[in-house]
Amino acid sequence: MATAIVLPDLGVDVSRLWISCWLVEPGDSVEPGDRVVEVLARGMTFDVAAPTAGHLSHVAKIVDSVIEPGDILGWIETGPEDDEDGPY
Repeated sequence: MATAIVLPDLGVDVSRLWISCWLVEPGDSVEPGDRVVEVLARGMTFDVAAPTAGHLSHVAKIVDSVIEPGDILGWIETGPEDDEDGPY
């Protein structure tokens, strides 16, 4: 099952936000609260944390993408990872 990484309302009045960098790469494991993506606004930097444990399965917004609160930035796969031998 996949869980969205959503840009929260940052509580500041900014007209433009963008992705500065991803702090993890697709396939990397994360724990709840781990910093996964850095967001920039004029003169400010914000980190977005992983909402759940799993691994980063997909980046929905690439570096330099303009974003706004509520946007889905990426996805964390929370189910078991596939292994070479299959589930049985």
